[in-house]
Amino acid sequence: MAHAPGNYGPRRPAQRPERANSTANFPEFNQKIEQIQQSVSQVYSQIHKVKQAHEDTLNTTGDIKLHQSMAKRDDQITQTQNMIADIKSQMRELKALKDQHMASRSIAGSQKSLLQSRYLKAGKDVKDMMLKYSAVSKNYSSQYREKLKTQYRIANPDADEDEVDRAAYDDDGGQVFAMAVSSSKAKGATKVLNSVKQRHDDVKKIEKTIEELAAMMMELAELVDEQQVQLDNIEDAVEASHTHVEEGHKAVKQ
Repeated sequence: MAHAPGNYGPRRPAQRPERANSTANFPEFNQKIEQIQQSVSQVYSQIHKVKQAHEDTLNTTGDIKLHQSMAKRDDQITQTQNMIADIKSQMRELKALKDQHMASRSIAGSQKSLLQSRYLKAGKDVKDMMLKYSAVSKNYSSQYREKLKTQYRIANPDADEDEVDRAAYDDDGGQVFAMAVSSSKAKGATKVLNSVKQRHDDVKKIEKTIEELAAMMMELAELVDEQQVQLDNIEDAVEASHTHVEEGHKAVKQ
């Protein structure tokens, strides 16, 4: 049977276009995303442990028990900080994978845009987790300060608010404590004031971890913000490409 002119045999089934809304072709990238998601979830669980450790420390009395409680809490904080540092490293590894795909000429712009979007989403999840942990740390730092001020007033009832604030907030709080111990007539003032000084030094340690967390957040923010600019450029290029295609189709029809 002769074929009609221009008909060269049975038509091949149309090939399904590569899905622009899928990153299935990037298994290593996807695996890293899942790893980061799991790590973030684990940190949220760890934050709960840190909160409980803070509560125990706030409510503990007696020098020995207080020291033990602080040590347990510090261990939980160290674990959390290390977990967050690991996530930051994972984000850098994810960026390296993403950049490798972004440099490939064989990957469509729409898929590059999706890769970038998933990267930014992972960065936002990490940032939200760090903000949560930072808020918890700042909240308990404030509670420690208030506890410290209350104890100082008990041990030194003649202290005015300026002296109480200096004992709680100033770096030279140690001198304030020494003067208070020598001048206070309250029963057991020396023991209480020594405990207050211990808590003062402890608060400074907590605030140092907050500063370290803030530094990590800044590093992550710079990394993610830089990628947002790249994403905007890619999306503009994809939109421009679609516009050129549509204009080409119109020109052909004319």
